Amino acid sequence: MRWSNAVAAEEPIVETACGKVRGIQQAGVTVFRGIRYGESTAGARFLPPVAAKPRAGIFDATANGNSAPQIPGAAYPIAAWYTKIEPVSEDCLFLNVFTPSATQAAKKPVMVWLHGGAWMNCAGSAPGFDGTNLARDGDVVVVTVNHRINIFGHMKVESQDERFADSGNTGVLDMVLALRWVRDNIAGFGGDPNNVTIFGQSGGAAKVATLMAFPPAHGLFHKAIMQSFSGGAHMRTAEEAARMAHSVAVAAGLQRADAEALQALPMERLIATIKVMTDAVYPIIDDKNFSHHPYDPVMAKGAAGIPLLIGNAATEATWFMGFDMKNFDLQDADARNRIARYLSIDAAATSRVIDAYRATLKEPTSTDLLIAIVSDYQFRKNTMKFAAMRASQGSAPVYYYVFDWRTPVYGGVLRTPHTLEVPFVFGATEAAAASVGNGPEVAALTKTIQSVWTSFARNGSPQTAATPEWPTYQSQTKPAMMISLDSKVSQDPGGSAREAIANLPDYEYAVPLSYIRP
Repeated sequence: MRWSNAVAAEEPIVETACGKVRGIQQAGVTVFRGIRYGESTAGARFLPPVAAKPRAGIFDATANGNSAPQIPGAAYPIAAWYTKIEPVSEDCLFLNVFTPSATQAAKKPVMVWLHGGAWMNCAGSAPGFDGTNLARDGDVVVVTVNHRINIFGHMKVESQDERFADSGNTGVLDMVLALRWVRDNIAGFGGDPNNVTIFGQSGGAAKVATLMAFPPAHGLFHKAIMQSFSGGAHMRTAEEAARMAHSVAVAAGLQRADAEALQALPMERLIATIKVMTDAVYPIIDDKNFSHHPYDPVMAKGAAGIPLLIGNAATEATWFMGFDMKNFDLQDADARNRIARYLSIDAAATSRVIDAYRATLKEPTSTDLLIAIVSDYQFRKNTMKFAAMRASQGSAPVYYYVFDWRTPVYGGVLRTPHTLEVPFVFGATEAAAASVGNGPEVAALTKTIQSVWTSFARNGSPQTAATPEWPTYQSQTKPAMMISLDSKVSQDPGGSAREAIANLPDYEYAVPLSYIRP
């Protein structure tokens, strides 16, 4: 551990409830990395987190903490800024703080980032989530969090011991513990504990949605931003959770998902079972933390008072298609087969869907049709449903956006893929140059995006000088701010085509991405 008693006059030191931490000055911001908010979960696998205990001396908060146990994502040149992780360990309950003013009197808005990765992988310490530029240019305190994921955070094990009652949702409990740490300590870093925004993209957006519905998290944050919400409306049922746990146990050489037996396995052996899993992993209806799907059929009441900024990238699907450039030159029959397989519909229904989209797009190719249909089904359908349900509660405003700028990389075929807005939010476009390019418009777009996100964090409205008047979301008109170099409001963009998929079952994480293969 990085503990010492030596103090240099120029080094920033903050006293927390767990002891003093020493950060570093970086590009006009004070940065504290690898701060422990919870004790190690090694030896306490599948158990609720325990708050970090006070420690003497001064902790050198100058390096990222461990990432949660996981299998690293597949190599993808444009994704390293998003997927790079630190060495994995069950001692992984760490967070990072980026602040423009580490003083109790500052009271800056606080933005807590919950990373994506579909509840399966990634970490809050990835290069693209470095909060330095966002903190400095947005005048906010940024916190990024690591917590348990995949089967380490969401596997309902078998045991008569009540200590394991939370095993299916310990990852959610980790996030709540991190938010409690923010509440109790962030003032010392210049943040206002009464003005906290949680924000996340993809799986991170699902985490935001989960916390909005989770009573222990209520009061720990005050606004929410959900970027590219997809499969987070549903949780694993008890039956699904039991099946998943059994498959993990069998893969580990056990007859059943016995808590103590699974606890005794080496971390590496348990990680290896993920490679053969076929079940998706996400929070579980365990009749303790969650007794039902919090957003189906109605929205959880706890979400009602939280102002919400929610939206999508325009062509989310191209991120997943980019693993193989052949996906961007599809013949009609191939595209039709992929659409039918992915949506689980017959030939007649496939034709109806394709015809609806063909009527709204300008001279679309077969690839254009696949991209539009899949992006809507996998992301925008659920996002807009969530926005409508939340707006209908009427207690706090909802704002909807579509990020509409096209990246020039890969010859422009990716258009506006999943994740594309994230580097602009963080001002991490240099780290993500393989994804966003390095053209002259990058700096201007970064300024626009950061002003929108930080304005919302500051006062609950995304309206800035960089955007036209931004109406709140209404189910009848469905206004969307089309964010680009020249942002504009559009009423229900692409809505008439989406009617063709409106009655299909909502996308869930368990749906395989079959559209990316022939």
